[in-house]
Order: sequence, then C-alpha cells, then structure tokens
Amino acid sequence: MRRIESLTRPIAILLTALLGMLMYVGNFAWWFDREIVDPEHFVDSTVAALGKEKSRDAMSELIVDRLVEGYPLLIVVESNLVGMFSDLLATPALSEVVTSVGVDVHEAIVTGNQDAVVINLKEYREVILAPLGAIAPRLADLVVDDWFVSIEVLGTGALPDLSLHAEWAGTARFVAIAGAVVLTVFLIWYVRRREIVVVLVGAAFVFAGFASALLVPGGRWLAIRDVGRQPVEVLMASAYTEFARSLLLSAAVLVLIGLAMVATGAAMWSAVEDDEPASAI
Repeated sequence: MRRIESLTRPIAILLTALLGMLMYVGNFAWWFDREIVDPEHFVDSTVAALGKEKSRDAMSELIVDRLVEGYPLLIVVESNLVGMFSDLLATPALSEVVTSVGVDVHEAIVTGNQDAVVINLKEYREVILAPLGAIAPRLADLVVDDWFVSIEVLGTGALPDLSLHAEWAGTARFVAIAGAVVLTVFLIWYVRRREIVVVLVGAAFVFAGFASALLVPGGRWLAIRDVGRQPVEVLMASAYTEFARSLLLSAAVLVLIGLAMVATGAAMWSAVEDDEPASAI
C-alpha cells in the first residue's frame, strides 16, 4: 500500500506539470491566433499603437528621411517636417493611411512576404505641402507628385516571418485545450480525492499564467533585436506593447483562477474528516 502511495504522489505532480504546460501552450496559441492571425484584431491593435505620439514621431521620421533623401535641400527644415507629419498622422484625414499600414504589416507577417511596406500619400499632397509651403514655399515646389505615390515606411525584411506560426496556431490551440481537458479528467480519476484535484488543477492554472507572463519580456527582446534603425525599433516596441497587453491580461486571469482553486481546495481539504494517512494522494 505504501509503495502505491509513494508512486501516486510524484505521478500526480508530473501530471499537474504536464497539465500546466498544456494550459500554457493553449493560452499562448489562443492569444496568437486572436491577436496576430486574426486581421481585424491585428489592425485594431496596430492602429492603436501607431496612434501614440512616440509612434507617430517615429513614423514621421521615417517618412521625412525618405523625403530628405530625394530632396537634400529639405534638411534645413527636417525637424519642422517631422513635427508636421506627426501632427498630420493624428488627424482623421490620414487615418486611412495608418490603417493601410496595419493591413500591409499583417499581410507581411502572416504570409511571409518580406517586401517593403509603402504608403501612398498622393491624394494628401496639398494637405502635406501646405505647412511646408508656409515655412519654405520654394522648397515645397521642389517636391514632385511622383514622390507621394510610394513612400517606404518599413524596408524589405524589416518584419518577422510568422507564416508558419500563423498556419499552426489554431491547431495548436485545439490540441492543447483538448489535451488539458483529457488530462484533467484523468487526474480526477487517478487522484480520486476531489479537494486534492482542485488544488492540483489550480496549481496548473497558476503555472500557466506565470509562464505566459514570462513570455512578454523575452518576446519584446526578440521583436526588436535585429531592427537596427531607432525609429523602426520604436514602432516595433510600441506595437509589441499593445499586443502584449492582452497576453498579460489572460495570464493574470489564469493566475487568479488558479489561486482561487488552490484556496478552495485547501479549504475543502482542511474540512474533510479524512481517515486515510495524510501523506496519501
């Protein structure tokens, strides 16, 4: 009997660890499928990230860099141009431009397309050149219409290729969740004492939550490590922060559910008049 009990405890702990891993994989796959693969959520989060002042400044700096490359004389008003573009990107007139960037970025990362992300500002030419014309009319006249047609915001290969992850995210979520359900049922059958099962499943929830939260700082480093240019790094970091918020929220929910289950199981355990040895699982 003691030999059976001595085997039961480590096996139950091992099953709990495996359950926690499945919950962790399922939670991450759910987040990835919802926030990255789903185009609507991705574009909404991208637009929110690009709408922040520091993101607008970074995007404006990239646009102005391209403008100065084509028209070096504009370097004398470069700082003014960055501020001007940043203000313009915050207006409803250019909201469609920001949305189109989000759509193009989503297509690039989920399909593996490493082409540059470009924007077309031709229809906004007058809006853009009006402030520049007020500062330096002759310089504004130098900018030809063709420049506005294809402005590179992110260069070729600047975005990560997540096509393989996108392809398998839905399957991984289903397999992980189904495996977690099967393992929970098996744990209930194997351990038999419901108060201990509640504690063990709660511990698995807590593990999955903390493991998910630990992904955030590591993922941020991976997202910006090979970027190179400071404005692009700012854009990537801002977008990552926006996307990571929902992952942190789901991690917090898992931890809270787990702690509630552990507390409930512990209360049930202490209330049970147990005739079996205290060490038995």
